[in-house]
Amino acid sequence: MSCFELGYPFINLFGRNEHEPGLYPNQLGAIGAATAHFSVRKEPALVTMPTGTGKTAVMILLSYILKSKKILVITPSQLVRKQIAEQFADAKLLVRNHILKKDYLPRVYELKSEIAVKETWDSILAENDVCVAIPGTLNKIISNGALISPDAFDLVCVDEAHHSRANSWTNILQYFKNAKQLLLTATPFRRDKKDIKARLIYSFPLKQAYQEGLFSQIKYVPVPRPTAMTDEEINVAIAKKTEEVYKNRAHHAHKIIIRTDGKTKANELLQIYKNHTKLNLALIHSGLGDGVIEKRIQLLKDNKIDGVLCVDMMGEGYDFPALKIAAIHVPHKSLSITLQFIGRIARTNIEESKIATVIASEHDLQIESAHLYRENSDWSIILPDLHSKIIEGTQQEQDFSDSFETIKDDDEIPMVDVSAITLQLDNFLPFFHAKLYRIFQRNRTSTDPIIDMFREIDFSPVSLFNNPTVRHFSISRDHKVAIHVICQLRQPSWVIENDSIADITNELVIVYYNESQSILFICSTVKETELYEHIADSLLESNGLHEMIYLPHLKRVMAGWQNEKLYNVGMKSRKTKGNDEAYKQILGSLAQKGVLPSDKFSYTRGHSFGAGYDSVLKKEMMLGVSTSSKVWSLEEKKIIYFIEWCNAIATKINDPSMDGLSMPLSDLDTGIVVQEIPAENIFFADWDAPIYEKNTIVGFMDDDGVIVEEALLCSCDISIGARTAKEVELEISKNGTVVRIVFSIYPTVSYYYHADTACKLYIKQHSFGKDPDAFLEILNESPIHLFFEDLSSLSGKVYYKSNLDISIFPPDKITQVSWPSNVNIQKEFYTAEERKNLPSTILAIHDYILETAKAEFDAVYYDHSSLEIADVIALRKGLVRFYHCKKQDGDEPRCSVDDMYEVIGQAVKSVHWANRKILNKQLVARADSNKINEKIKKGSLALIKAILDEFESPNIPVEIVIVQPGLKSTGHTTNQADAFRRINILLSGADEYLKAVSSCQLKVMSS
Repeated sequence: MSCFELGYPFINLFGRNEHEPGLYPNQLGAIGAATAHFSVRKEPALVTMPTGTGKTAVMILLSYILKSKKILVITPSQLVRKQIAEQFADAKLLVRNHILKKDYLPRVYELKSEIAVKETWDSILAENDVCVAIPGTLNKIISNGALISPDAFDLVCVDEAHHSRANSWTNILQYFKNAKQLLLTATPFRRDKKDIKARLIYSFPLKQAYQEGLFSQIKYVPVPRPTAMTDEEINVAIAKKTEEVYKNRAHHAHKIIIRTDGKTKANELLQIYKNHTKLNLALIHSGLGDGVIEKRIQLLKDNKIDGVLCVDMMGEGYDFPALKIAAIHVPHKSLSITLQFIGRIARTNIEESKIATVIASEHDLQIESAHLYRENSDWSIILPDLHSKIIEGTQQEQDFSDSFETIKDDDEIPMVDVSAITLQLDNFLPFFHAKLYRIFQRNRTSTDPIIDMFREIDFSPVSLFNNPTVRHFSISRDHKVAIHVICQLRQPSWVIENDSIADITNELVIVYYNESQSILFICSTVKETELYEHIADSLLESNGLHEMIYLPHLKRVMAGWQNEKLYNVGMKSRKTKGNDEAYKQILGSLAQKGVLPSDKFSYTRGHSFGAGYDSVLKKEMMLGVSTSSKVWSLEEKKIIYFIEWCNAIATKINDPSMDGLSMPLSDLDTGIVVQEIPAENIFFADWDAPIYEKNTIVGFMDDDGVIVEEALLCSCDISIGARTAKEVELEISKNGTVVRIVFSIYPTVSYYYHADTACKLYIKQHSFGKDPDAFLEILNESPIHLFFEDLSSLSGKVYYKSNLDISIFPPDKITQVSWPSNVNIQKEFYTAEERKNLPSTILAIHDYILETAKAEFDAVYYDHSSLEIADVIALRKGLVRFYHCKKQDGDEPRCSVDDMYEVIGQAVKSVHWANRKILNKQLVARADSNKINEKIKKGSLALIKAILDEFESPNIPVEIVIVQPGLKSTGHTTNQADAFRRINILLSGADEYLKAVSSCQLKVMSS
């Protein structure tokens, strides 16, 4: 039996009397927690206790309580290695207090150098119970697996365990993975934010250590730092203040430790202390030999010097209670190292140890958002609070991880042999980006569930994936979180039909449902609508519905921001067709200042990204929002913090009071969310901008499965049919072929085919697809815009009120034309067949306008056809004019509102071509080389380009002319007068709209 097994029955943890005290309560707590842990678990255990509260004693006693056979202790430095080896070997305090019996103390081997002979190792293990080593030496030995068995030790103790994520430490722990592993540290966090891979089983708060007298109170003595002071002058001031504090020290045995960050600086500081103080100091750094270091430390112990000047020595884990004064010339920048350093002077097992002193210059360095180095900083309050906050966060992370159950893990991947992966929740660091959906009941009175968060999702229908396999699926029922890792195979483009050569990609999907706010968050490395929709559809029950969260509500996440700085601002043009200003983006450190007051007339709000202090959440925030119901931040943290982030967002989104707070970009219209279609008359409908940007080809397929018409989607006309408060019938047509669909606004935005439609639309990729609903899905993502008579508009559920000043269309903008008798104003144009039987002197409206334009302009372009800019485009230096023509119905002008609806809508939509580059490109593209003379009636393409290039601004002031002989502006009958008043309002609205979004103006040619 080992000495630990033999000595176990004689352990006395609780002491006998006041002269033979037992362990501190925190030591008992740590030992009890570790014993309980290893009774049911195999994973490494983490104990966190402040410096000086007895971690080494816990390590020693657990060796007995766990009845260990052979123990490996890993320490961070040679000095600590020596101390721990001595403490294991003699355990003076434990023996003196009758906690351990001296008869059963272990034989300890301090590994000081590499041993490369197996027989030597066998002898060491046979003759010793404990081996104490530093990682550097031990790694060289275990790299040769033949020297020492992975099962040589049954307990591995790691001192200062925050190092355990370093490769040199990880290699050792992995090599001895079959042993119980006990990790101890005062600071269970690292500068690099990596987690210690162990289960936190016990934490003794730093604040409680203060209260129980196990950790000194820390007194900060600031050294003023005037702006004009040089670094050398500051160092001299710190040195003099250190000497002053030392002279007034509480006990003659107290010593100084001086901290800097480099050997060169250390030598310079040593000279400063010699020149400006009478302190007797010794320099200690890693460049000195072990013998020199030990001699200088012995001088300190023998009271022959006043202190030491250290560079990364006598730091973490080193036990020398006499160090009670610290002079910091270069502060540490992380909380963990600061606490480790302060721990060196905070031990209380020496006389007059209640207070330790830190001397440092004042500055604004923040550590975990706390200003330690300010004049009135109380370190005895700040440090415990910071320590407690991080420990509490670690415990919350652990509880969060424990709430997950793995449903599916490490499936075999088809076709390719891939080694299994171990997925630990702490290893997931998602980028904070989420698509948001509002979840609600289809039947408001039903009690049926609306969503099943824990249903396994079949990702194979998603076209974005190729042979997807769910490699990992875990859920937290407590937190309503599901995690999916999807693996897929992609063959490289340079190989054909070879399954053994494939690229394997793993995608992460995190789904979280905030039940109290009824918001579903989907975080995915694949950020495509198809995937988001598939996930939401897969999780919803039959009584559940989902819809995106529109920007009027989503923008609330920025409500209450102060001192905001926006770095990326997007503005969506109130024009609907694509052009170079369809979406304006401003980048920079103060992008919001690039938004002009006049932009509110031309643009609505798009995406935005920035930072500011959130007065609602009481913290600094950095995030972005988009019109596609997405929110993101530049963070990559554990899933628990992603969920916290989502919760903060959800709370603000659903709070209407946020609308009353100040927020960035408040001048830009985001519209309002409505549940009914506004009662105003619908003026016209138009495609969303992305439809114009994508060359999507559709086919009109009849009931027999025959494609009877094929066209670019954006070239198809949209007409308004019957309507209610909840639905509008729309007709999509091309050359007389019609598809009837219905837009429904409630309960969610949706499009569906009318029961009486003769055709359905199919999307063409390589060939026409088989799913007519694919077209409807496009509309769900890019809704058709409905414009009302006052030029307000509806996109999905977002209603943009008109900001136009609509009054009376100026009479001087209406030109009354006495139409010549040879002009047939009931005919817009004659076909070639019709022209054969007519005298050449008989003109249609188009012919008349062409002749009029040729007399007045240098270049005339006839564009009457599908996707036309206007019927006639006329150009001369300084002026471009678009003519939109509409025939007169009947023998007399009758002021038809319906006729004016159509032509005014065409005029308004043509503003999107009022850009010199885009207009020229479109004119060139539409001038078929075989029929160029049919298009260009005067001038040439080169002349057109030259005229357009002379405009200084890319956006040109087009004169848009409506030609309508059926309209008369005077001499109305009673009915005509009523109709004209309505037409006048339509014209006024269109004119104001054109002026708001461009420098175009509207004119009318009437009878």
